[in-house]
Amino acid sequence: MNTLSKLIYGFSLCITLLLSALTVKAQNEDDIVRFLQAGQEDGGKLITAYISPMIEGFSYALNGAWFHTAKPHKLGGFDINIAVTPVFIPKSKDFFDPEALNMSTIVGYTNTTSPGSKAPTIIGPKDRTTYQIDFDGDQQADASFAGPQGLGVRKTLKVAPVGLPMLQVGVGLVKGTDLMVRFIPKTNIGSTDLNLIGFGVRHDVKQHIPGMKMLPFDLSVMAGYTTFKGVTNLAGLATEFPGTGQEAVYKFNAFMAEALISKKLAFVTFFGGVGFNGIKTKADVKGSYTFFDGTANEFSLTNPYSATFKSNSMRLDVGMRLNLLAFYIYGNYSVQEFNAFTTGLGFTFR
Repeated sequence: MNTLSKLIYGFSLCITLLLSALTVKAQNEDDIVRFLQAGQEDGGKLITAYISPMIEGFSYALNGAWFHTAKPHKLGGFDINIAVTPVFIPKSKDFFDPEALNMSTIVGYTNTTSPGSKAPTIIGPKDRTTYQIDFDGDQQADASFAGPQGLGVRKTLKVAPVGLPMLQVGVGLVKGTDLMVRFIPKTNIGSTDLNLIGFGVRHDVKQHIPGMKMLPFDLSVMAGYTTFKGVTNLAGLATEFPGTGQEAVYKFNAFMAEALISKKLAFVTFFGGVGFNGIKTKADVKGSYTFFDGTANEFSLTNPYSATFKSNSMRLDVGMRLNLLAFYIYGNYSVQEFNAFTTGLGFTFR
């Protein structure tokens, strides 16, 4: 299999796997409400520990696929491409330790699938975990519940990637500047509605540095901002946890700034960059929920979970683009807090 075939195969495989993971992820969002049977405070701690690896990985994925060259278009030039950036979550993120969360109502837990193991995160194995709850403060279990399983993707893939395909359009403006727009129109996957939009700017800096204009490479700076919103309808939980207005809402905000360099040799363009990632995500569980309905331990919660996740890291990118007349296919590797591989294909003019 030659290099071009490998890139095309990898691109197709990544899209298939990531769309499958998104569908399963939507199902797991229903399950996170089960943690709230431990009460709002402890349930919130469990939800945060469970979803954190996916939140962080997905946030970094939103900063991928912004570029495949440092050379801006000429005035009126443009390119259209679709790309995907799977972010590889370390195996150390497959489990979390509930005992380290300093909880007051949870007095014990058991991984019944893998005795002795900790609890799975959302990207961990499909282990079944039972939590024991103390309602009256005597440190004795009064009830128990089953926590959600992980996605279990690492068992078959050997890696735990997260991300999603994105369509991007770039247009050449004046003075060596490109405007880039990426988007996913409002889409429904299972019980989840999602949409994405992002804007980026790339600018040639060689023109501003005396003596550099004639050097045989391209040098530019760019910045990009992407926002992604998803809403999952949790109404299917009403039979188990009665209530109204049940939904999970999350909004990802990802910013990146980078200095880029590239060199074209015949049909190949080599490119790289060094820069910075900044990410912020807000996750909420909204609506009313009744737990242990009809028992002595019954209680209700309204809008029971809200959390903000922040992270930042430096990034280093190295990649290659194959130019096939007006078409291209490319791949690049990003070294950052959670490393990533981007692959994409597109059409360019001028």
